[in-house]
Amino acid sequence: MATAEDSTGNPAAPDSESSTAPQRAAWVLASLIAVATVANLGLAVANVALPDIGQHFDASQTMLNLVAVAYSLGLACSVLYFGAVGDRYGRKGILLVGMAVTIPADLLAAFAPSIGVLFAARILGGLAAGMAYPTTLALITALWSGPARTRSIALWAATGGALTALGPLCAGLLLEKFSWGSPFLLTLPFAVLALLMAIRFIPSHVNETSEPVDHPGGVLTIFLVGAFILAINLVVVPGKGSVAIGLFAIWCARLARDRGLAARSA
Repeated sequence: MATAEDSTGNPAAPDSESSTAPQRAAWVLASLIAVATVANLGLAVANVALPDIGQHFDASQTMLNLVAVAYSLGLACSVLYFGAVGDRYGRKGILLVGMAVTIPADLLAAFAPSIGVLFAARILGGLAAGMAYPTTLALITALWSGPARTRSIALWAATGGALTALGPLCAGLLLEKFSWGSPFLLTLPFAVLALLMAIRFIPSHVNETSEPVDHPGGVLTIFLVGAFILAINLVVVPGKGSVAIGLFAIWCARLARDRGLAARSA
């Protein structure tokens, strides 16, 4: 039987890896990019508004610092746990919850009556991003394979990064015409669009695992990472740094104790 040959006359090597992609791959990828863009925009818009926020609420520099890191705080402390929940119970479901929670979180931030409420709203937005953002990459990894996966990840990263870079610019333009809360409304139309696209195009139940989720450990991780980030930001504040470090130490001790008990009982 004849075999294919390359230009040198030698047998051509077969493709080492074939590519697979979901149905309506372009729309699925566009939906995932839209979700990732919403999560990234939420992270990018706050810093531009900090001077206006400080003036409106007459806030201290400590509170402004907390508002600046609140979104990252919510994202960082929840990404591990929500990622495991999505892998077990459905990535599309956790992504949709994240996009749905983004909408009221942004509204609460834009119309917050106090700096404390704004801080809480930003944490809520970060938790929503923790549900949605890492899930987009997990879905690309599950739905595509081979060179198609590499191209999809590259397009996801490049397009999402380019769109996110426009966030501070748009936020600055809004602040020239509107109040301090206007940048937090920037993500609303994108969040609604991303939510509708995700409902319509992203497949349900993509390669979920059957491994049980350590819910107590996941919740403990949220508080542990949150306490660590707060400790970093409050350690230089007189009268508050020691409290934050103590909280972090307590959670470290709890984590070590619980893991030790689990290891002995295994």
